[in-house]
Amino acid sequence: MNMIPSRQSYSWISRFAIEHVASRADLRTMQDFPQDIWQKMGDAGFFQIGIAKDFGGSGGGFRQLTEAGEVFVRSGYNMGLALSWLYQQSIAIYLISGFGTEEQRQQYLPLMAKGRLIVSFAVSEPKHGVRPKLLTSTAVSDGNCYKLNGEKTYLTNGPVAGLFIVVAITGEEQQQQKKFSAFLVADSNEGVSVSPQMKLDFLKPSPHGGIKLRECRVPASSMLGEKDTAYTNIVIPFSDVENIVMMGAATGGIGAELMDVILEIDERRINDNKSLQSEIGELDSLLETMRAVAHEAAQKLDQQDNTAVPLTLIFDELAEGFQSRIAAVVTKWELKTKDRYNILQTDLNVLGLMNKKNIPRKQMKLGSELLHGAE
Repeated sequence: MNMIPSRQSYSWISRFAIEHVASRADLRTMQDFPQDIWQKMGDAGFFQIGIAKDFGGSGGGFRQLTEAGEVFVRSGYNMGLALSWLYQQSIAIYLISGFGTEEQRQQYLPLMAKGRLIVSFAVSEPKHGVRPKLLTSTAVSDGNCYKLNGEKTYLTNGPVAGLFIVVAITGEEQQQQKKFSAFLVADSNEGVSVSPQMKLDFLKPSPHGGIKLRECRVPASSMLGEKDTAYTNIVIPFSDVENIVMMGAATGGIGAELMDVILEIDERRINDNKSLQSEIGELDSLLETMRAVAHEAAQKLDQQDNTAVPLTLIFDELAEGFQSRIAAVVTKWELKTKDRYNILQTDLNVLGLMNKKNIPRKQMKLGSELLHGAE
């Protein structure tokens, strides 16, 4: 099996998704995390993508990961498992590889490349979300250690993670502006308790949960990145990384939706209708545009080009337009949809709503940069 993440090798991902994911209808409804498939993904090389060869990976970057995610969802019809996998790889590529010390990279990346270590990014807090002014988790220096206290919630892969990247307050400036740092905290650390898995009706079987930190002591060497800079340097950029990588999964899901609709049209023998042909052509044009935007954004992310962010705004608009248009086609022509189609549509709409919350902030930031640049 070819595990080099190039365009020519994505057939192995398609075959895997068809055999192990699409064939398992229970994955779209189950609450428990499918450890058996996760292990098979590790054996097949899914977790090597994007990790440097020096650490057991197969190289590549965000462009390859985004394209791989598209193939996986298109063939496997599952957004939830793709979310858990792509989230894991984004953490490995952007957070551990990008901000970790050589010792941290040597310790964690080889395990992540084999799928033997799951890492979760712990920022969000109950009732506060990720808003920095409201976050309350603290990390207080105590000799050669830091003492962590607080609670984190809605953590992707949280219930099955062996390591958490915890963002906590480590200082405060004069205007009461909090300063944050990130720490690598094992689930086995004394003072860490992992909350039960949250019961969600979407993006299954991706597990979400929380942790509580009570007088949890970690060595100063567990800090990830520079002290007091985590929110600006890690949290905000990682949100954009997540959005861009999941654009690939979204195009895969939308492509799967469109294929199911086409198969139903063919079965109904109404594919000669000119009006319907035009509507399907419009949907395909939207999909191809979304695919081009996703690939370009991921390429810019690899190049550390900030112009990748505006592309996410365009992508969200295109995705929303596609979903409304395909729903209109299904209703107008009274097409029957399969359970897998309905679940995909729900998951895609949920992701769209999540992204929508960040659009005003991104637009304001872009506008501010433009207006100040014009002065």
